[in-house]
Amino acid sequence: MTKIILAGGFGKLGQAIQNGLVNTDYEIVGILSGKNHESDFPVWTSVEDITVSADIFLDVSTPASVYDNALWAIKNNMAVVIGATGLQDDQIKSLQNLATKGVLIVPNFSLSAVLLMQFSQLAAKYFADVEIVEAHNPKKVDSPSGTAVQTAKLIAESRVDAPQQTQVGQARGQQIDDVPVHAMRLPGYIAQQTVYFGGTDEQLTLSQSTTSRSAFVPGVLLALDGVKKIDGLVIGLDHVL
Repeated sequence: MTKIILAGGFGKLGQAIQNGLVNTDYEIVGILSGKNHESDFPVWTSVEDITVSADIFLDVSTPASVYDNALWAIKNNMAVVIGATGLQDDQIKSLQNLATKGVLIVPNFSLSAVLLMQFSQLAAKYFADVEIVEAHNPKKVDSPSGTAVQTAKLIAESRVDAPQQTQVGQARGQQIDDVPVHAMRLPGYIAQQTVYFGGTDEQLTLSQSTTSRSAFVPGVLLALDGVKKIDGLVIGLDHVL
């Protein structure tokens, strides 16, 4: 049985993970949370309070805590799966240098989102002009989403030609590697992303959405299995598919 410490275990995704790990080869041995909760598992509000060891530290908490959590987990010889967003490029580089076991950063645990990113990479070789629109629930603390940021970076890496330059303004989205990204925060949405490609007299639109956080659980299980097989730090669930 592989032992798991779960950070952010009482958020909606964390609760879906708690349910999803029942009757699997993974055992939650404790939960790290911003505040105390009643639980069948030990609950800690600080990494300094953690009293058990684990094989994998699974973090779906918040941007404010994810970096310090990862540093603690690496120091305590755990593999790390990071589903929380908010890591800066310099922080990722630091974790990469410090990693002694696998560190897997997953912008999105949804398999359809992973495929969308792969399809976008392929399309970017032929269509340089592209924009991203993503929608999440109003409580999402970061915008644009980590998925949108990663999608934009992958598109930029795959482009053969430079995109056409257009008018710049507040309504034109945030520029990420010369890809405009637009973030919507609306009730009724869980996670949705659409990538619009434009060419001469033709358009290509790629879209994916999730309607329940249970959709992320298969990806979480793949990440937990995959992080044990990698060395160092990698970004993206596709590295362990």
